[in-house]
Amino acid sequence: MSTMKDIANLAGVSVATVSYVLNGTKKVSPEVEERVLKIVQKTHYQPNTIAKSLRMQRTQVIGVLVEDIRGMPVPEIVDGINEHLEQGPYQVLLMNLRLLDKLYNRYDQLAQYIDPINQAIILMENARVDGIIYVAMHDRHIKGVRRPVHIPMVYAYATTDEAETPSVTYENERSAYEITMRLIREKHVRIALVAGHSASTDAKLRLDGFMAAMHDAGLDIPGEYIRWGNWEYQSGREQCDRLLQMSVRPTAIFAMNDVMATGCYRSIKDHGLTIPTDISVVGFDNREFAQFINPPLTTVELPNRDIGMHAAELLIGRIEKESVEEQALVLPCRIIERESVRGI
Repeated sequence: MSTMKDIANLAGVSVATVSYVLNGTKKVSPEVEERVLKIVQKTHYQPNTIAKSLRMQRTQVIGVLVEDIRGMPVPEIVDGINEHLEQGPYQVLLMNLRLLDKLYNRYDQLAQYIDPINQAIILMENARVDGIIYVAMHDRHIKGVRRPVHIPMVYAYATTDEAETPSVTYENERSAYEITMRLIREKHVRIALVAGHSASTDAKLRLDGFMAAMHDAGLDIPGEYIRWGNWEYQSGREQCDRLLQMSVRPTAIFAMNDVMATGCYRSIKDHGLTIPTDISVVGFDNREFAQFINPPLTTVELPNRDIGMHAAELLIGRIEKESVEEQALVLPCRIIERESVRGI
């Protein structure tokens, strides 16, 4: 294998000049640059990245630790991370904890897996990554996770009390408020809620947003209009069945995710009703299938890719000492208007 010294001897220049050409750290004449690059190509020179990282005390590798790559927001978040890192010299080392099968939809039990999470962070540190982005598969407040020694970490799709650890997530409660107000502006006053798992942080935040919108509009919420599901299709169908069996049924339903909303669709059809003529339905998450069901579902789109991009930006800023301020970013969502809502 050729070395930088070999390249310098063949080109008749100093080793420092070869370094300037290869790393772009200092301008050299076009003639010298062309001569060096031709020899590099001819000799198939490969830089010693290990030696370089030891000199720089950096590997230019970012560790991305995901709770489960199959979790709904995770692929888009990771894509956003990669999109931002494509602009610079950093590469990604991805580690998948595969927690989805262990948890199913009981995200409140994630605290049981703190030990394997912390072991994975230690492995990332031992791999000499320059920083870590921890990607949660369920938006929540995280406690007990090991903070890496001597390298920065950023949470994506989660928040934390650690002042030294930035986080990026989305406006959960505010988005639930806005989608509820979307129904209220269409003159709906009997609005029911099909909620997610009662132990879920997401469900609690979205419930708060729903309640706040109804309160601000001066609307009553019968206790029977709040139905607790578990984020799954069948629970959406079953809870909607109960709503439609009431003597005074709702004119609109807010399902806390698109999967439960499709369960509501099936229930409404089973009862001989149509959407949105007889009842309006809105969801949350803007899953891909939401645009293809009949009628297409009005829902909330999460900024998953932007969460990844901002997390990568915050981490690089801390690695390169451009920004050391503690930051907790909360990104806005947007309502995707489709055909499942009709005014009274």
